[in-house]
Amino acid sequence: MKSKSGSFKVNGSPLAVFVVMALSLFAFWILLSGQFALKFIIMGIVFSLICAYVCTPFLFIKNIKTGKEYFVLKINPFKFLAYSCWLLIQVVLASLDVTKATLNLVHASPQIIHFRMDFENPAASALLANSIILTPGTITLDVSEEGIYEVHALTDVAAEGVFNGEMQARVAALYGETCEFIPMRERTVTDIPKEID
Repeated sequence: MKSKSGSFKVNGSPLAVFVVMALSLFAFWILLSGQFALKFIIMGIVFSLICAYVCTPFLFIKNIKTGKEYFVLKINPFKFLAYSCWLLIQVVLASLDVTKATLNLVHASPQIIHFRMDFENPAASALLANSIILTPGTITLDVSEEGIYEVHALTDVAAEGVFNGEMQARVAALYGETCEFIPMRERTVTDIPKEID
C-alpha cells in the first residue's frame, strides 16, 4: 500500500492504522444500519475497506526539512485530555485578562512577540499554534520553517503567558519532543498603530 508521499512505512505501523480504521468504520456501519443480513455485512466490509484505504494516507503528515512522516492521531488520549483540561483553564484565565483590558481596568499594550520551538512533528507545531489562538488575547501570526513563532499579544500578561514556555513544554511532552524553548524578547515589537487610516 502506497501513500501520496511515497512509502507507506512511517513511524508507527501503517497496517495497524489501516486495520483499526477499517474495523472502526465497519462497527459504525453496523451501528447505523442495525442490519445483520449477509448482504449488509458484506457491503459494510467492502465499503469500510475502501474508505480506510482511501483515507489512511491523509492521516500522515511530513516534516518538510527531514522528510520523516508522522501519524496525525498518534497521541496518548489521556495525556491529550489532561492537556485539553489545562488549556481550558488557561482560556478562562486569559478571558479574564482580556475582559479587564476591555473595561480599561488594565492597560492594553499590544505587541508582537517571537519565540522558537522547532518541533520535529508538524502536528505538535500545529497544536501549539492553535492553542495560542484559542487563548484570548493572543493570536499566532506566523510559524516559520525554522520553528519561529510570531504571536500578537494584547497585554503584557498575555505576552508573559507565552514567554513563560509552559504551553510549549506541555505540547512537547504530549508528542515526546525534546526541542528547546527559546524566547526571543529582543525581537518584540511594541509600536503597533492602534488605528488604521
